Amino acid sequence: MKKFYLETYGCKANQADSELIRGILSQRFQEASVKEADFVVLNSCGVISKTERKIIKRIKGLKRAGKKVILGGCLPLISSKISKEIADGVFGPLNLFSVLEVIEALLKGEKKIVLEEKVLDKAKLCKLKKREPENSIALVQIAQGCLGNCSFCATKLARGRLRSFETKSIIEEIKLALEEGKKEIQICSQDNAIFGLDRGRPGLSALLEEILKIKKNFRIRIGMMTPKFTKQILKELISLFQDKRIYKYVHIPVQSGDNKILKKMRRNHTVEDFLEIVKVFRESFQDFLIATDIIVGFPGEDKKSFQKTYNLIEKVKPDVLNITKFSKREGTPAAQFKDVSERIKTERSKVLSELSEKIREKKNREFLGRKFE
Repeated sequence: MKKFYLETYGCKANQADSELIRGILSQRFQEASVKEADFVVLNSCGVISKTERKIIKRIKGLKRAGKKVILGGCLPLISSKISKEIADGVFGPLNLFSVLEVIEALLKGEKKIVLEEKVLDKAKLCKLKKREPENSIALVQIAQGCLGNCSFCATKLARGRLRSFETKSIIEEIKLALEEGKKEIQICSQDNAIFGLDRGRPGLSALLEEILKIKKNFRIRIGMMTPKFTKQILKELISLFQDKRIYKYVHIPVQSGDNKILKKMRRNHTVEDFLEIVKVFRESFQDFLIATDIIVGFPGEDKKSFQKTYNLIEKVKPDVLNITKFSKREGTPAAQFKDVSERIKTERSKVLSELSEKIREKKNREFLGRKFE
């Protein structure tokens, strides 16, 4: 029996996709270490150029070691030319069920590329997933694509517009995960707050209500939600978060503390929207954890803009701060903007990181001596 090794880069949605890829491959092949594997499948991310360079370097290293490499995920659609050139087979994030076709061609000495857009069958994929047995967490993807038009985002080029999965299939996947012994359900997609909007109305609250009807002891962690759409369902979320099974945690990416920069990013929210969401959650619940993201050095970010971002982080004191230096991606509007120097990006990233570290240490000390389940 041929052996495979699977490697994953990127977000929770990519990690959830890898569980499905592992399940599909395990029907025909045996999972092994990278050294023992006959071929390697890389489930890639192409959100920033640094990640792309890392993946390309990894592929070259594997090929020098004599490995056949199949490239999946977002990178083949974001950087199509080099992906097709460097890999021995290629499939996109919406072609997960085609991975066997690509491998069959590979084993015949042929190179197959599958990148046409397809709608994933959630009912089919949830039964094929193969999760790590020792992991108590189940990643449950509720949609693919997004409704955003961010000027810097390349992921939308790969995953397309929003397609929400059917609630019935999502509930079925969660029940299967709980039967496997999982204790934590992590709801993930590019933007959880927009679930259902492709069908004409917000659906996250209704989905959570259905999940909470499951009579078992487990926890629910809701992944990233954009400020614009979170604000629209804020009242319903506050009500649902009263259930002890939902973690008192939200990931709301603000990206900048300057409305001028947010407008240039096409984020469709303001700093004031973000502050309102944080205020409502923290006033409603004790020990509520806030995670947010900042893009440092976006084109047009001057000293004044960065100071506004610094002041915002100092004011909000997020429990988790993800800092990314702006990276041009071909095919996005921001790729045409005049870039900020790498030196300035690095300096600003360091300043924010030091502030975040101070905030995190102070917050963590507040939990010393307390007991939690």
